[in-house]
Amino acid sequence: MKRSAIILLLFLAVPALLTSCLFDEEDLFDQSASERIEAAKQEAKTILESAENGWHVRYFPSPTLEFGGYNLFFKFSDGKVTVASEIERDPSTTETSLYSLGEDLGVTLNFDTKNALINYFVHPRNPDGLGSSYKGMEGDYKFTVMETSAEQVILRGIISGNYYVMTPVAAETDWASEMETYRNNSEDMAFSSYSFVVKGKAYPATLTNRRFAVKIDNETTFYVPFIYTRTGLSFYMPIEADGVTAQDFDFVDGYYFAEANGADFKIMTPEPIRSDIKFEVTVPEETKTYKKVVVNAAPSNDTEYYYIGVMPKSEFEAQREKKLLQNLVGVLNSNIGAGDDPETIAASLLYKGNGSYTLDYPSFYDEYVAVVFGCAISDGAILSTTSVTSQPFSVSPSLLPDNAAGNYKRWLGKWAVTSTSSETSGTSYTFYITVKPNVINSSYKISGWGYTTYANLVDISATYLSSTGVLRVTGNQENLYQTKTGTVYLANRYVNRDTGSGYGILNSTNASNLVATYEESGKAKMVGRNGSLSNGVNFTISCLEMYERRAGSTSYYYLPIASGYTSLDYFVGPYTMVQLVDADGNEISGAGPRATAATTAAMPGPAAKALGSESVAARE
Repeated sequence: MKRSAIILLLFLAVPALLTSCLFDEEDLFDQSASERIEAAKQEAKTILESAENGWHVRYFPSPTLEFGGYNLFFKFSDGKVTVASEIERDPSTTETSLYSLGEDLGVTLNFDTKNALINYFVHPRNPDGLGSSYKGMEGDYKFTVMETSAEQVILRGIISGNYYVMTPVAAETDWASEMETYRNNSEDMAFSSYSFVVKGKAYPATLTNRRFAVKIDNETTFYVPFIYTRTGLSFYMPIEADGVTAQDFDFVDGYYFAEANGADFKIMTPEPIRSDIKFEVTVPEETKTYKKVVVNAAPSNDTEYYYIGVMPKSEFEAQREKKLLQNLVGVLNSNIGAGDDPETIAASLLYKGNGSYTLDYPSFYDEYVAVVFGCAISDGAILSTTSVTSQPFSVSPSLLPDNAAGNYKRWLGKWAVTSTSSETSGTSYTFYITVKPNVINSSYKISGWGYTTYANLVDISATYLSSTGVLRVTGNQENLYQTKTGTVYLANRYVNRDTGSGYGILNSTNASNLVATYEESGKAKMVGRNGSLSNGVNFTISCLEMYERRAGSTSYYYLPIASGYTSLDYFVGPYTMVQLVDADGNEISGAGPRATAATTAAMPGPAAKALGSESVAARE
């Protein structure tokens, strides 16, 4: 294929200039320039506001088109524009702001007030970290109107220079349902590898964001931005390859894209391996205890790999099956590093023949689902081969032994824990924990602790002091969870008590680094202990937080931060605790919103790679 075999055809530019309805030659001598521009603005306004159910917008930010395109809806009415975007997690989300029509070498469409859904593409610091830290995605909020008709409006972004094609949304279309379709397709149609196959010849392609990089030869790579559609994907503009012109593709058989008009042009992804293996999944009542639950799986053959895991029912129900499989397989594959033998990794994480998975320290206060699906190894990666077989289950508080003391039991349940402040912003943060029994009348396991994404993957330990009834949490808890690069570690943070500043990490195994005292029914207060460092600094423990300790290093590494919190803005106590659910699973009236369940599936074996940089530990 020649260097010029794939070209972007600027098919929009010519018709935009030739067919624009903004300036008709016959009018040149009948009206003044100002009259013509005002007439054009009024005509554009009429067309924009004529679409009863709004406009579907192919939104391509960035002058380089490096992020590809996104589906948005605009509806114009009485100087206001209502926007919906496939980026939003809730597909029913819309935002309304002001718009106007101006002039700048032609009619311009301007978003005059902040609209968060457009701001996602425009703000110099994109919320998801896309683009540079000072330019973001370089999207447009001001456009030159190139063409207007009842069937199509074409805009050109003043920042990016890109063309934005708008077509009317059908009257019967529900915005939320349509946006959900686009969002789902962007997940379901994403794969690990691609190739462009034209007339039987394959060219490898890689995907970054929504732009393909197609390698023609060792010297030539072409970039092809695209947008997901209701039935597949569509390139920003048509491309020509080996004499075949293509733009629109339909998704076929769940794994490849065929040119919509039947041309000999396909975008191929790995063909899935499909299996007819079946599973019988049981959670026997007789194996349940207050400390563990056993999930059994009996496959229809003992020669194929399969996965067993457990997750909260709320999380299971919140994900579509394909997305769930992608997430779980993605975590499994994150354990395969350069030079690793995939078969060895699979053997350590997966099962063959009859198998069982043990969930340690289940919560009485959450419902669970056991998840089982078939797996195979292909091209050095783990793939799913079946749909999900699931089995819901729960664990009753009645399994708690009869000898559990009342003062021990009153700590069990769900709690909202609220800090007094935080290290950087001074914010009062709330996090939600579940206190579960460990050694009756002696110790507990706590999930949900802290502000990292590992909070609901990791159980930390706490002790109960029967003489005073207090709950104590100890820092420097080691080897709580295995990551690919190290282990999760619960470390103490302290504040210089004399100055009220000067935070650091403290290596200490003192049994009472944070002590919670039960005050009145369903309420408690947690304070950090005081001490002195060898350098004379008087300190107070301000919080306990999770870090990663990597092999061969004495430093701590920051773990990813959960949604709603700010990286490095560590909590500062004392803490107030409000019980939301009691030991018997009863919601406490007036306690506020119930804590949410864990948000990450329990995975056998190592978890996904943790992120972060080093932190230096102080020593007591």
